[in-house]
Order: sequence, then structure tokens, then C-alpha cells
Amino acid sequence: MKKILPSRNFLTGRWLLFLLLSFVLVSSCKKDEENDQTTQTDQYLSVKKKMYSVMKYWYLWNHDLPTVNSANYNTPEAFLDALRNKKDRFSFIMDRNEFLNYFNEGTYYGHGISIGADAEGNLRVVFIYNDSPLKEAGVTRGWIIKSINGTLIQPGVDVTALLGKNEAGVENTFVFIDLQGQEHTVTSAKKAVAINSVLYKGVLQAGTKKAGYLVFETFITPSVAELDSAFDFFRSENIDEMIVDLRYNGGGEMNVAVHLSGLLVSSSAAGKMLVKMEHNADRSSYDTILTVPGNMSSPALSRLFYIAGRGTASASEVLINGLSPWIPTITAGDSTYGKPVGMYAFDFKPDPYFFVPICFKLSNANGFGDYFDGLPADYYVNDDLTHDFGNPEEAELKAVLTYISEGHWPVTKSLKKPVTGFGLDKLTGIRADYKIF
Repeated sequence: MKKILPSRNFLTGRWLLFLLLSFVLVSSCKKDEENDQTTQTDQYLSVKKKMYSVMKYWYLWNHDLPTVNSANYNTPEAFLDALRNKKDRFSFIMDRNEFLNYFNEGTYYGHGISIGADAEGNLRVVFIYNDSPLKEAGVTRGWIIKSINGTLIQPGVDVTALLGKNEAGVENTFVFIDLQGQEHTVTSAKKAVAINSVLYKGVLQAGTKKAGYLVFETFITPSVAELDSAFDFFRSENIDEMIVDLRYNGGGEMNVAVHLSGLLVSSSAAGKMLVKMEHNADRSSYDTILTVPGNMSSPALSRLFYIAGRGTASASEVLINGLSPWIPTITAGDSTYGKPVGMYAFDFKPDPYFFVPICFKLSNANGFGDYFDGLPADYYVNDDLTHDFGNPEEAELKAVLTYISEGHWPVTKSLKKPVTGFGLDKLTGIRADYKIF
């Protein structure tokens, strides 16, 4: 088996939660596989034996694995559910080709949009990729989806089922309502969508200060070039403050998070610990400390502002938590998801799966890492789906701009939870109220 050291949650609708570092050969699986006593002969026998072997060796809670008979579980997913620790809502197994397409190529099959519910029961476009066929039709963040294939969208309608399989050529007809209240009917065919992880970059005025604003959606290999370009732009603009919007960023490759950390902080933090990765007691020799890189020509910043929420997870949380000992951080939005653990991805070739279990815990230079309930925000405010990215009236961005310009937050308002019941939880991911299709 090959092991990829990974972070991000992505399945049929595309989410992934882990930390990708490198390929390593694993030569310690045979003995554990032989210890998994089973007499069944089913199509998943090989996969389940490999899963058990990996978990005995690498799983963070390997000494707490229950005794189970794999013959009692008809799918790899069901077998994993029987083995997982009560703290583990992250480990998963996924199609091999989807995994490789996403991380190596930065592509997935779909319409190129994220959709989610607001507090009034509308289903809206949360964001849209540049390569989306719907973007060509003028669709933007905030548009309401009135109907799909003639079915009126309201709580109780299974949107995931309506949109069908994520395969090239699958067509859906949408009726949208734009931000001015006008209806648009658009038919779109799913395709291999190229992901742009930087959804927005710009500079906004906040009183007398210039604030760089970056909306960053995922940590994947192509992100490095996008981030370098964005920070070249911010440096050329001589920004005074930096706002990093991670509200939809569920994680990704740890090496990209390390790269971003070097773009955000000055050289005084170079070589300082960003994150410590601690394995189970049997694999402690693999414990690793990753440090902030130097010589990245970061803007001269005295503090960092984040916009975060329940969709902010894994490598995003590592970035926020890991930099906090070295630079003051201020966060608006909501508490983050709460994933202070990381994963390795095991290639089960020739079986068509990658298995991605929790293999280590994460902490910063202060030893803080037990944030299963999420990292708290300094100011709680609802996600505002009625304004596009970069609009200074968007509620979360407006809160941060107010703090920068006036030194205090706007009047606090209670958070309203998005309406559920659209079938978005049919997909494995870190949220049930928005998904990428």
C-alpha cells in the first residue's frame, strides 16, 4: 500500500478534510491483515482487510478499536462506521479517481457552484468557480435557486437527488432569481470543473487604512500559484491590514497551509513552529513539527483578521491556531468546525479506493490543540449571502472593516441558523447547509 500524508472533506459533492504531504511506502500491513479473522468472500473483502490493517497501525485511537466481524458489514463505509472512535467524525473512504483528480489536477465533476440555505429558507448560490458553465450565464453569489428541473425548491425537497450523478453531461435546468429580483432560466451540463481556490482578492478602504481582502476556499496544489499572485498584488498595493476569509475553507494540503503562513507573517516568525503533529503511542517516531517559512516577502502586518465559520476546518484551523502565538489574530463570523486532528491517505490500488483515517493530533507552539468544539470568534455575525464577495456591505466583511476603521465592532446581533431540510446532508462533508455541486 502507498500512504499519502494528507487534509479536506470531499466526496460526491466535493469536500475533503485532511493534510497532504508526500508518498511513503507502508510495509507493515501484511501481519495485521492476517490477524483479521474472516471467512467471507465478498467484493469488499480486500478493502476491509486493508482498512483494518491501516487502523491497527496508524489510527490515532488504534488501541481502542472494537472487536468486529467484517462479514457483518456490506460496504467499506459501514465497516468504517463500526470501527471509528466516538471523537472521529472525519475518517472516510473515497473513490480513487476522484481523489487524484481533486488533489493533483484541481478538478471535479459538477456545475461549479456551491449552494446553501439562508435563514429565510431560500436556497442560494454561496460561491461559483470561474470555470463554471453557470458563471458564463451570469450567475453570481447570492442568486436564489427557485426551481431545479421544474421542481420548486423548498425545505423537504432533496436537492442532492434532483441534481443527479456527478458525471460529465448530466444536465439540470435551473430557474434563478438574481439580486435584483429578476428570474433567469439556465440549463447546465456537468463537466470537469477547474477549481480556483482564490475566490476573490481586492483592496478595500477602512477609514484611513487599506485592507487587503482574500477569500480562500481550499488548500490544493494549484493554490500555491494563486496565493503567490494574490500576495504580489497585496504587496504592490502597500496594504495596512489583511483580512483572510476562510468561512468556506474545509482544509486541504498541509504544505499549502505552511506556504500561506509564510505569506502572512513577517520574517520575525520564520522558523517558528506552526503546528505539531503527534501520532499514536506506537508511531511516535513519526511525530513532526512544521515551521513558518522565511523569506516570503510578506506584507508588514501587525495583526491578522479572519472571517471564519462552521465551514472553516482542518488546515484552515491549523493556520489560525498556528499563527496565533506569533501575531495577534481577530476573527469575525462564527466558531470554526473543530478538527484538531489530521489524516493520511492510503492508496489501496488495485482496489479503486483511497482510505483516509485520522492518524495524528494537531497543536500550536503553546500546546493548544484540543478544539473539537471549534476555535471561537471574537465577534459573531451571520453569513450574508445577499451580497457578493468584496461588497463592503456584506455583513461579515462590514464588521471587520468597521473594527479596522473605528476600533470597535458593530452592534452585536444574534446568529440565525440556516434552514435545513434540502437534502444537502446526503453528502459527506463538514456542513449540512451548503455543498458544492
